[in-house]
Amino acid sequence: MIFRLKLIRVLLLPCFLLLAEASSGQVSNATTRFATQPALAGASISAVVTDMITGEVIQDFDGSRRLCPASVWKLATTTAALEVLGSDFRFRTTLAWEGRIENGTLIGDLIIVGGGDPSLGSRHIGAGFDALYAQWVSAIQAAGIDSIRGRVIGNAAHFQGDGIPRTRIWEDMANYYGTGVSGLSIHDNTYFVEFSTLPEPDQPAVLKRVHPAVPGLEITSEVMSSTVQADKAFIFGTPYDTRRVISGTLPLGKTSYEIKGSLPDPALFAAFHLCDRLEKVGIPVSGGPEAEHQVTRELPTLKILSEHLSPPLAELVTHTNKVSDNLFAETLLYQLGAQASAPTLEGGLAALAAQMAKMTYSTKPLFFYDGSGLSRYTAVSARHMASVLSYARKSPILKTEVLDRLPMAGKEGSMRYFAAEGPLSGNLRGKSGSMEKVRCYAGYFTAKTGREVGFAVLVNNFDGNPVEVRGLIEKWLEEVYRGY
Repeated sequence: MIFRLKLIRVLLLPCFLLLAEASSGQVSNATTRFATQPALAGASISAVVTDMITGEVIQDFDGSRRLCPASVWKLATTTAALEVLGSDFRFRTTLAWEGRIENGTLIGDLIIVGGGDPSLGSRHIGAGFDALYAQWVSAIQAAGIDSIRGRVIGNAAHFQGDGIPRTRIWEDMANYYGTGVSGLSIHDNTYFVEFSTLPEPDQPAVLKRVHPAVPGLEITSEVMSSTVQADKAFIFGTPYDTRRVISGTLPLGKTSYEIKGSLPDPALFAAFHLCDRLEKVGIPVSGGPEAEHQVTRELPTLKILSEHLSPPLAELVTHTNKVSDNLFAETLLYQLGAQASAPTLEGGLAALAAQMAKMTYSTKPLFFYDGSGLSRYTAVSARHMASVLSYARKSPILKTEVLDRLPMAGKEGSMRYFAAEGPLSGNLRGKSGSMEKVRCYAGYFTAKTGREVGFAVLVNNFDGNPVEVRGLIEKWLEEVYRGY
């Protein structure tokens, strides 16, 4: 393994003969027909079909070619996290204080000590943002605190660094799907920007409000109305910088249209909203909100008011793969590093590399830069991803908590539009991945004869409509279904 310049390059020696390079000559007619469709001319394709029980590669088209996997890469991160951390692992967030309490006045600071929980105050999982703050305010009131002569501090030192992989592109990092990791994540590290648009095209959109409030946020809007009936607006900015520029277009004639951005500093946001909630119930805070990113808080030195536990890791993994949540995946990567006493992006990449060396069987190296697959620099092959599936299939825990909880084709999550009709609907479970000119899938299904079949397909740099590419993949897998 070579680790340089924030790049993970893993050389994986052949240790599982059925997935070794010797089987690369087994190219099926079905796979060849799929990969040589005129609509895919000029595209780069890596595709394999395997027997999920034995691991045998039964179809192959350039299965060792390394390509961008997009969100299919989450399969590797979540599988590794479950194996290393355990399905019952929970993130812990602690509300505490330091100083002294005199006649109801806290002379000192309230501190929210983050434990990396990506689900804290999430819109998607758990009790939610308002319930979390109600719990915290109640705990403070129960302690007899009616005023604070000090600060409310959000401590994010559980993870180190700015939370953004170095290869994330400028267009992604300030938008909700590219939000950075924080040792104190909150509200999916996301805020909403509401616009209205005029009924005529090419007119400036009106910025109506931002919610929840983001401390210090300064927005310059360059958004215009458009006849294009889709969100084509992008937010630009960097971690910890409260200046944001929003460019692009939104559909014309909308009285309300919301887009989502990534919080510049989730720890400060968390502290700000606790201050706000306390002020509203008559508990003034003289020092206001602050964030800590480097200072590690030792819990035994603090007086604990409340502890919040995330759902078990198995539930977080299910959410991550079902809706393809980038923040959750990247947080699991950082936590892999924290488990190895290296709570950084580099530490997480190194820990994931060690797990991939166990899970993947190929003489070809792979390259990865993040945990979600949002980085276009990540390059793996269909054989790599098929090996992860095969590895998980051999573990009762991983089979139950990863494979059996992948979204069902035609039914749920990010797979609800895939194979919505036909023999794969309600039969195939898988993970999708898509970016501009990238369409990828990996998963498994029961073929016509009852054989359990796995597959991985990566398609990069194709021409035309991604829906057409999805249709070609569906037809290919239906042919595989009928043939096995």
